[in-house]
Amino acid sequence: MTWASFIKSRLTTALLLIVLGFVIFFAARIFVQKKKIDSEISGLIREEDKIKQDNSQLSYLLQYFNSAGFQEKQAREKLNLKKNGEQVIALPSDSNSIDQTQASQASKSNYKLWFDYFFNH
Repeated sequence: MTWASFIKSRLTTALLLIVLGFVIFFAARIFVQKKKIDSEISGLIREEDKIKQDNSQLSYLLQYFNSAGFQEKQAREKLNLKKNGEQVIALPSDSNSIDQTQASQASKSNYKLWFDYFFNH
């Protein structure tokens, strides 16, 4: 058997097809792994962008919370403080108006309350 006849034989063709199948199989596995890694990288890049955006937003909030205007506003609201020369007026709470609303609802009939609930809310 000569080299030329060996290359033209069916055994050689079968061996070459098997080798080609292995090459295609391993190339496909590498391609799938590359796609998986690329999608993971793009997900991590999106996550990085989101974290950077959150970080910049938190930095802005930190600057705002450290500003004199915010601290003055919180001192006025939470600690009931005022500036020198400023007059404070205390208004009564709205507990009277809540009691009047409850009293007016108690005098209404049941179907009227349901109608108001569905159509006037």
